[in-house]
Amino acid sequence: MKMISQGTTVRIARGSTFGMLRDTLNLGRDKVLAEYNGELFGMGREIPDAGEVRWWSIHSKYGFQAYQRTLVLLLDYAIYRMHNKKLGVEVKHSMGSSLYCEFTDKHVPLKKEMADITREMHQIIQEKVPLTEHVVAKEPELEKLALSVFGKDQQKKINKIKKSMHVYSCGTCYDCFLGALLPDFSYIKEFSLSPYAPGFLLHCHNAKTGTGEKEGEAMYARVFLEAQEWGERIGCKNVWELNHAIEEGKAFRLISIAEALQEKKLAWLADSIAFSRPGIRMVCMAGPSSSGKTTFMNRLIVQLWVNGIKPVTISLDDYYREHPPVSSGNKENYENLDALDVPLFQRVISGLLEGRAMRIPHFNFKTGKREWSAQEVKLEDKQPVLVEGLHALNPELTNFVPGYQCMHIFLSALTQLSIDRHNRISTSDTRLVRRIVRDSWARNNTPDDTLSAWANVQQGERKNIFPFQGRADVVFNTALIYELPVLRTMAIPLLKKVKPESPNYGEARRLIDFLHLFDTIDCSLVPDRSLLREFIGGGKLV
Repeated sequence: MKMISQGTTVRIARGSTFGMLRDTLNLGRDKVLAEYNGELFGMGREIPDAGEVRWWSIHSKYGFQAYQRTLVLLLDYAIYRMHNKKLGVEVKHSMGSSLYCEFTDKHVPLKKEMADITREMHQIIQEKVPLTEHVVAKEPELEKLALSVFGKDQQKKINKIKKSMHVYSCGTCYDCFLGALLPDFSYIKEFSLSPYAPGFLLHCHNAKTGTGEKEGEAMYARVFLEAQEWGERIGCKNVWELNHAIEEGKAFRLISIAEALQEKKLAWLADSIAFSRPGIRMVCMAGPSSSGKTTFMNRLIVQLWVNGIKPVTISLDDYYREHPPVSSGNKENYENLDALDVPLFQRVISGLLEGRAMRIPHFNFKTGKREWSAQEVKLEDKQPVLVEGLHALNPELTNFVPGYQCMHIFLSALTQLSIDRHNRISTSDTRLVRRIVRDSWARNNTPDDTLSAWANVQQGERKNIFPFQGRADVVFNTALIYELPVLRTMAIPLLKKVKPESPNYGEARRLIDFLHLFDTIDCSLVPDRSLLREFIGGGKLV
């Protein structure tokens, strides 16, 4: 059959695998995934039919994800061998390029146990234990395995995701993943394990690609642990338990509890600002794209009003230079700090904090010009300034304010749900789905537009936001346990508009398969003041 790859046409025998095609083309071992008809396949999969193939290296975003999945299977197989199938591991969430894990029996590991497991993992690599991928559609008996992994009474879901589900075996150990793995364990070069009570961290040292989110600060771990414990308390630790709650008619109860929890944390944060001694003069808020900064700030303002505090709000967007630097694509670059008029910002904030009346600028994005407020603003006693923007945690911007007078808040959608014990939900995927839905109605952008821009957005976050997240005094989790069932109803029809010839078709297909895991919740159940309304529309804020 005829295959097209990178402009080259070759003929290959039916029954050949993508790995055979890669070797025929002499592409090298670093090409670990093949994109065919919008789906990603491992090198061991048989090529379905003639067509065009796009290759992804181990250093790409998808290669990094495959590396992590393969490392998880290696870890699980090592524990499987050491404990005679009686102990397993659960992947809870990511922390930078590492994964936070816990044992299924909930025991807290020590350094010696970590060292023993590490040796066993290296031993498996040296033994060259084969890694075999199975096709569920061709091996119906594997559906039983899928049901045991993904949960009982999920036959409908298994049927929906059968094509995108990857079942692998090594020895007598089988596991399911929503994504392909590397060709074999020899690709795993550098890793380590370290205790991180109550679980441990699986470090991917050679990862060249990652989100940059959730570095290993204890504060972020506490936020995740809190969300995890709350999910367990209401019986929604994973997608399948969430779906069961929806099927049982408990969606409104879930929404009410999730919103109440978020409001309670906002009230606590407002109290912390109001009753801090010495008083907080400035609150700086930053977060990655689609973390909900706008709604968060408006709801925090309401909670501060309850405490008798009327803050002055400042958006860093209003301090852009009229002629920002030009990026490599000959476009104006608003992502870097030098796009801001830092001296002007510092002059305005200094004047306000010193008790002087100041005029506040406003940047008109339509004209690209700075405009000025007609009235001057002067801070009253105990009136703080709220600063929101991409660079709000950058010390170069606010180093003139004493640390004890400034509170730094970092926002992120730290998803507490997992799909199952080895398949987690990516925080960046949640934010991307939020942005696709919001961009469609708020900015008239197509899903293709949003997907095309996403890589640059993440690059800007890695450079300008995540390096400073460690300065945060507070990490606020904007994720809502029920949001993906709501977003699904709007996102899937949009993603289906991405055409096969688009370079984003594969990513759109991946997101559709991911969203199909969730049952739906009607958006009419979402409260008007919910943070989720920032993305689905219809919000009512003061």
